[in-house]
Amino acid sequence: MISSSDIEGRLRLLRYGLVVVVVVTFLVSLLTSYVYLPGVALGSILGNALLFTVVVGIVAAVISFGYSMLLKRNAESGSSS
Repeated sequence: MISSSDIEGRLRLLRYGLVVVVVVTFLVSLLTSYVYLPGVALGSILGNALLFTVVVGIVAAVISFGYSMLLKRNAESGSSS
């Protein structure tokens, strides 16, 4: 059986990891565009970087929500048996 503090710890660790993934996505998409496309305006590079970051952020939120539901369902089924 998983305790509630263990669930909160796992979710906190997952959220911190996903925040790091989102920040790294922004930096990598911004810097790679800047390095490989030196003649392009910064506004379009920033727009693409923000677009990629928003998409990865949405995927991270879905993963976090799904994992939260999975942990809570497993904790409930473990406590009832």
